[in-house]
Amino acid sequence: MSTERDTTAVQSTVAADMEDHALEPVPADRRKPLIQLIVVQMGWNISVSSFLVGGVVGGGTSFTEGLLAILLGNVLLAVVASLVGMVGFRTGLTSYLTSRAVFGTHGAVVVSLFLGVVAMGFIGVLMDTWGLAVNQLIPEIPKWAFIVAFSGAILTTAIFGFKGLQRYSAIAVPVQVAIALFALVRIGDLDGGFSDVVNYAPAAPIGFSVAIGAVIATWVTGAALVGDVQRYAVRARDVVISTFCGFAVGAAVFELIATVSAMKVGNSNFVVVMQGLGLLAPAAVMLFLALWNTADNNIYSASLAFTNASNTLGLKVAKPVWTVFAVLIALLIAFVGLAAEFQRFLGVISVVVPPFAGVLIAYFWVVVRRWDATELLRTAPSVRWEALGCWVAGALIARYADLLIADAIEGLVAGFVLYAVVGTAVSRWRSSSPAAEVRS
Repeated sequence: MSTERDTTAVQSTVAADMEDHALEPVPADRRKPLIQLIVVQMGWNISVSSFLVGGVVGGGTSFTEGLLAILLGNVLLAVVASLVGMVGFRTGLTSYLTSRAVFGTHGAVVVSLFLGVVAMGFIGVLMDTWGLAVNQLIPEIPKWAFIVAFSGAILTTAIFGFKGLQRYSAIAVPVQVAIALFALVRIGDLDGGFSDVVNYAPAAPIGFSVAIGAVIATWVTGAALVGDVQRYAVRARDVVISTFCGFAVGAAVFELIATVSAMKVGNSNFVVVMQGLGLLAPAAVMLFLALWNTADNNIYSASLAFTNASNTLGLKVAKPVWTVFAVLIALLIAFVGLAAEFQRFLGVISVVVPPFAGVLIAYFWVVVRRWDATELLRTAPSVRWEALGCWVAGALIARYADLLIADAIEGLVAGFVLYAVVGTAVSRWRSSSPAAEVRS
């Protein structure tokens, strides 16, 4: 009898982990301790993009410029992530459930589907790129086999939601940190040591503004979705501590290591840099783990988006099913062979996601300043047209204007400012016009 009860309890726990409170606030008894939040957030932020942006900064700045760009850029990102994460903590809702309050119940469907598909397109392109690279090293095994194996691997963690991310990151993060520290030791042991890095002069300088723009643009989209993790926080300070650990420690440290390595070797390509340091095999392990991090978190967020959209449309499909569906979308895109479109996908994401974050921050911190999840969802209109309009306008400003140092920053600021002004005006008009409130 006891065995049956234990089995039922385990099955219930597994089911709860898979559903991951995708359609409801995270209850108090399911919140996670600070250490788990730090592990998951750092696992999220130690990604392929950290090595890519580090190579760009290292190839085009002096040591002082590069160091300041990385530190300041990631501190700004941590501030944005804290504001977004605090929304998740106070409401207990996913990024896509909070979007119901911001954009309306049916307006959020557009947001959820669009962002979910874009995220899977990004992962599909990454998987295609990785499969092509590994196939060149081991040509006896076809590219598609590597892609299928990798997609199956990431599914085993993404399907378990926060717990899956936490267990994977608990293994991957220490390994990645150890490899990164070993790379620093290796640099210090080479002829010239760190003096070559400190005195490094780039052959083709990119300037401080371009460097800090690259740092911010690389992760501002991730900062927009940290609510999916931070809704599990127990205290407000845990949100701030874990997001700063993720961005100002996790992302910044790995970007700095990639920067220093590029300066030492004199090349911005991370693989070439690691080869020059005699660390090609450890670099391959690190890149594989980082790619898993990137894919895992994107699939996690996409499955939450699809679950939210389908529920709104009356399709009662469980989150684990949408997790598998998200992986299949990524697989399909990978098999189409869009590796050459990687930069284009990055460009699309950096234009459409930051305005979403700007509108979200403005809605909760300026316009309504309320955190009751039940009330926010209950009173959400079908479509909040002014919010959708500000999101689209922010994306257009990011795409076509040249006001700030990066498209992603322009979109974030534009979305925030536009909705802080428009949303406040509309909210005051509705509160003074009962008839208008009824019609909305």
